[in-house]
Amino acid sequence: MKVPIVRILLVMAAAAAGVFFLLPAGTWYGLIAAAGFLLAALLPLTSDDNRVLLLATGELLVIAVAGTSFLGGVIVQCAVLGAVLFDTGGGPDTRDVAMFALFCCAALGGALILDRSNQVLLPFLALAAGVAGVTAIVVGVQELRERRMFSGGHP
Repeated sequence: MKVPIVRILLVMAAAAAGVFFLLPAGTWYGLIAAAGFLLAALLPLTSDDNRVLLLATGELLVIAVAGTSFLGGVIVQCAVLGAVLFDTGGGPDTRDVAMFALFCCAALGGALILDRSNQVLLPFLALAAGVAGVTAIVVGVQELRERRMFSGGHP
């Protein structure tokens, strides 16, 4: 099993940024989140469960870092997204890089909206509803394609 160097670098960047932004704040729970993220990254990449574990521990690290620094939270969020996207055995292709850039821009945009708004709950609910709507549309289109493909039609 071959782990790409891009994933290793992104995991190290997320952990280093987390520690860098958390040490001056003196928060012990953030350092535990960084250690959990590193332990999850060391697990072998054999299933989607490991990918979910990496994403879950990474998001805990993002929350801990974002509580102390906005910029640090965005940096760690992008590094965690990249580590999850680039966890395949091969090198990243142009589609992976485009998806990574899109996710990083979406994370930055969502973070800016939540950071600059007067209240947190309303923009968060609006963003969550938007993401749920887009997800429903994408899943619906994918299901229609699969039904058409398995019923004998062309996709």
